[in-house]
Amino acid sequence: MSRRFPELPGVSSVAEAGVRAGAAPAVAAAVRHRGSLVHLGFAGAAELVPSRRELGPDDLFDVASLTKVMATSTLAALLVQEGRLELDLPAAAHLPGFEAAGKERVTVRELLAHASGLPDWRPYCDEVRLDPVSAPAFLPPASRPGDLGGAFARGRALVEGAVLREPLLAVPGARAVYGDPAFIALGLLLEKVSGARLDRLFASRVASPLGLADTFFLDLARRGEGTESRRRFAATERSERRGEVICGAVNDDNAYAMGGIAGHAGLFSSAGDVAALGQAWLDALSGRPGILDPAVAREFARRDATPASTRALGWDTPTEGTSTIGSLLGRGASGAIGHLGYTGCSLWVDRDRELVCALLTNHVHPAGRRPAEILGLRRSFHDAVAGAILR
Repeated sequence: MSRRFPELPGVSSVAEAGVRAGAAPAVAAAVRHRGSLVHLGFAGAAELVPSRRELGPDDLFDVASLTKVMATSTLAALLVQEGRLELDLPAAAHLPGFEAAGKERVTVRELLAHASGLPDWRPYCDEVRLDPVSAPAFLPPASRPGDLGGAFARGRALVEGAVLREPLLAVPGARAVYGDPAFIALGLLLEKVSGARLDRLFASRVASPLGLADTFFLDLARRGEGTESRRRFAATERSERRGEVICGAVNDDNAYAMGGIAGHAGLFSSAGDVAALGQAWLDALSGRPGILDPAVAREFARRDATPASTRALGWDTPTEGTSTIGSLLGRGASGAIGHLGYTGCSLWVDRDRELVCALLTNHVHPAGRRPAEILGLRRSFHDAVAGAILR
């Protein structure tokens, strides 16, 4: 007997149309309104290659850069409210070695706001692929040794060293450039402050209190062990570096080089769980009790002072006319916060309408990104949600 889920009028048809139009092979969506789950839907195929497999309610998605807000920013907020992390203190005070290459003045706030002056991206994984100890992790699957613990430990050390050595491209606070190196550094910083690895910190401080049973980092050094080995995953893109179509491992090659646990990517989740995480932030922003302190949540949701930036701390805010939140949501006095993920996922929280929208897709499967198609699906989805809620 199939499970029945709540459904908003017209929203599932938008997801199905997106699948037919080639925006993504699979789409899962969850919407919460005034604290209640009002929509949960699934459409399309979790995998197209090597063979087609239909998406099921239990399939999990690589949420890519949603890791930045779901894990890294949320954990940072928790440590701030406990007084263990100071936003305006130099990051190097918490992360020894980060002061190298002129980064001694970069603050935690500037890292969170993408205003540190660090680059948007670097292929740190290429150094890992060339190292004799870590290189086996990047062999084609059939050629990889059974135990990759040493390879991933070495890869993590190499990426950490590269981030600590990374020079600035701009004066801190002068401009906002969205990127991954700042959040790789933040993940390392959180580990130093807490004394726990990022995946364990997220599990104990966020996933467990919020009941997010479907949300976790996949530890690639222990792949095939634990309950995660029995889960099913939506496939992502074909990786030339790894010689495989990725399924059940993080899509991002820098996060993969670190063993799947990083501050910028690595989290897997379900639409329902992503919406529940968004609800925790909405509750705090509305002054309701929960894991997040309302004053700290409001500080993280406030648009940063960096010139021309739309960024808050970790979060993004809507850009007039081009935002993926569509043409109807996020226009109230309090606005909205949200974030996107490279694989085709998104989370938006409309504060005035008490609305949380989670849209998960494997847009990049199997051949990579199609920006116009995924933008169209994202905007149409949020407009359909607005139409159903506001009518």
